[in-house]
Amino acid sequence: MDMSDKKKERDLTHKAYEAIRQMLFYNEIVPGQKIKYNDLAGRIGVSMTPVIQALKWLEFRNIVRHEPNRGYYINEVSRKEITEVYNARLLIEVALVPDIIQNLDRPGLKKLKVAFDRYKTAVAEDKYHKRMITDMEFHMTLASLAGCRIQLNILQGLFDVLLLRYSRNLFYLSVMDVSLPEHSDILVLVENKDEKGLARALSHHISGVRDHIIKGMDRLIIKEKESLADLSFL
Repeated sequence: MDMSDKKKERDLTHKAYEAIRQMLFYNEIVPGQKIKYNDLAGRIGVSMTPVIQALKWLEFRNIVRHEPNRGYYINEVSRKEITEVYNARLLIEVALVPDIIQNLDRPGLKKLKVAFDRYKTAVAEDKYHKRMITDMEFHMTLASLAGCRIQLNILQGLFDVLLLRYSRNLFYLSVMDVSLPEHSDILVLVENKDEKGLARALSHHISGVRDHIIKGMDRLIIKEKESLADLSFL
């Protein structure tokens, strides 16, 4: 295989990967669902080989799992995983605060303001998926100001799990009402170079979202049990 063939193969795999990500994000394929290679290949417009390679990338990120002799499945929602993801976010984002403040310059602050304005617009438009993406962009932009590439890559992986694995029924809901003012407070604290205040605000914000989502998941579990109990009487 020459270089042009290898590049074409990489491009097709990337195309498949991005297409599957989008399907996951918009809940076109859902947790627990078995992935049908032929169907995906037909929808994306590639052969099965790039689809399988893309699924291997997603398996590495714990988005899908491979069961021998059965194929690939979208990983189910996990209360434990969502707790771990948010706890990891909490550790990384708060730990980056000193470097964020130390490295802050005008271009970096301008980038953060642009990210905040995009999120503010998404909130005003009340477009759920846009709110999710712009929320992630705000946090990733803030973290990028620290100039710590490894932590930023880890954080991107955590956001991938959140965006691709968890449906809108588990995300934000009423907590969205406080997310905008909390983002606004974070921006002001960065602008004022208030290191301690920024660490406290980030910790409060991330842990608050985590706790809200876990409570939402617990409520769904209770409802599912109640529904099963009702069915048992039929």
